[in-house]
Amino acid sequence: MDALLNQLDDNLKELYRKALDADALLDNLQQQGHGKHQRIFADNTLFQASSNRFMPYLAETAEQVAAMRQSQQFNTATLQRVVKQLKQLHQTLTEFRTVITK
Repeated sequence: MDALLNQLDDNLKELYRKALDADALLDNLQQQGHGKHQRIFADNTLFQASSNRFMPYLAETAEQVAAMRQSQQFNTATLQRVVKQLKQLHQTLTEFRTVITK
């Protein structure tokens, strides 16, 4: 169980820097009059958060991992949800970075 939680933590740490950088880029774009989107994940059922920045989504995922660590137990549905959230964050941040750097 500790190995699994450590792996989830590693993913969160990797995403943290990417999310900070992406949110900073989004702030710059918005200041230039671009980036008028309402939410990062439109019509999303994975996250309760609804934001035009990445950090609230990452924070939601991190809270779930912290709760699993604190309770030292979790159900399969919670783990699957966290893994799907991490996967979606990784994919979206990678796509965002690809679009911005073009």
